[in-house]
Amino acid sequence: RLAAFDAVGATRALSVYLDGLSTWYLRLSRRRFSRSDDAPDQQAAFATLHEALVMTSRMLAPILPFLSERLYGDLVAALTPDAPDSVHLTRWPTAELARYEDPELEAAMSVAQRAVDLGRTLRSTAHIKTRQPLATAWLALPERGNDVDADLLALIADEINVKRIERIDDESRLVERRVKPLLPRIGKRLGSAIPAVMAAARSGDVVFETDGSVTLGGVTLAADEVEIQATPRPGTAVAHHDGLVVVLDTSSTPELAAEGDARELARAIQDLRREAGLELDDRIELWVGPVPELVASHLASVAADTLASIQTDPNTGSHTATVELTSGAVDIGLRRVADRGAGR
Repeated sequence: RLAAFDAVGATRALSVYLDGLSTWYLRLSRRRFSRSDDAPDQQAAFATLHEALVMTSRMLAPILPFLSERLYGDLVAALTPDAPDSVHLTRWPTAELARYEDPELEAAMSVAQRAVDLGRTLRSTAHIKTRQPLATAWLALPERGNDVDADLLALIADEINVKRIERIDDESRLVERRVKPLLPRIGKRLGSAIPAVMAAARSGDVVFETDGSVTLGGVTLAADEVEIQATPRPGTAVAHHDGLVVVLDTSSTPELAAEGDARELARAIQDLRREAGLELDDRIELWVGPVPELVASHLASVAADTLASIQTDPNTGSHTATVELTSGAVDIGLRRVADRGAGR
């Protein structure tokens, strides 16, 4: 696009790329960046990010010369003595970018991203928080989605927060389908058979044929002679986009609700950590008010995620808050572990 002097098109393409880098790769890799138990994976995550940022600086150079120069200086020039002193002395990264092209992976990832978007839309429509786990989602993939493998299915399940995700051929067994014959198209052809056909449609006496036609009361109608209305079954929600179908089980159980409360509690603790000005690696002492037994069973994992040790004595935390859970309001308090020693 730059070669054709299409600056607007080039910046839009870069904007899409940077949005994907920040809202998809970075967000999904947060745990990889912070993990100390898997050093090779952590280094791989950082190396990928470094390469992406270096390529970004080189692609941005003709558009944002000063910002790209700062990025390149921090990421390359300051660390690699034999590298060009300036990003503007480097070649356009055509060969490097071509080396990273993987059309099949990109197509599969695009399908996964759209599945996640549909799942989140269904949650929003059903007024279900993202932190609230659900039991199952069903996924019918378009033909070009055959490369969505088990790893991407697991990623989709994690992103829309479901315990299990199942692939299906279509959503027909998960929705209630009703057939509406199109009278202007069948009236002249069927004549006196119309009342029987309409009665069969109302009663649900219908057979769906594999070629898209339907049989009502013994009369076969072509696909363009009927309108098929699909209604989600109670406890489910359905979304479609360009051949992709996502069906979400919106029902809940006490166990799922308790896990959602535990995640909400962890979020509140992290918010309180930020309000207290704590560093990411600061350990804390944590007080949690009375919670139901099912929620309490998750407190150990909440403590691990928030670098906390649960205290059982009365709340003497330096920073306190009240968290609204589905099971009711809960008071929490925390303080940095070093604070106690400093006060002695």
